[in-house]
Amino acid sequence: MPIYEYLCSNCGQVFEKLVLSRDALVECPHCPGAAVEKQFSAFSFKGEQGGVGSGTTSGGGGGCAPGG
Repeated sequence: MPIYEYLCSNCGQVFEKLVLSRDALVECPHCPGAAVEKQFSAFSFKGEQGGVGSGTTSGGGGGCAPGG
C-alpha cells in the first residue's frame, strides 16, 4: 500500500497519506481543504545492515571481479 506525500493548496502544509485506492479523496488533515497536490518523493528502504538507503549505492566497485 503506497504512502504518498501531498501539498495542500489552501494552507501550504505538506503531509503524507496512505492511499488504498486511486479514486480515494484525499483531504488535508490541517485544514478542511481537499485542494491537494501529490508531490514527487524518492523511495527509501532498510538495508541489510539496518541503515536506511535511498535506492542508490555510495560504495565503490560494481561490475565483474578480475579474472585469474
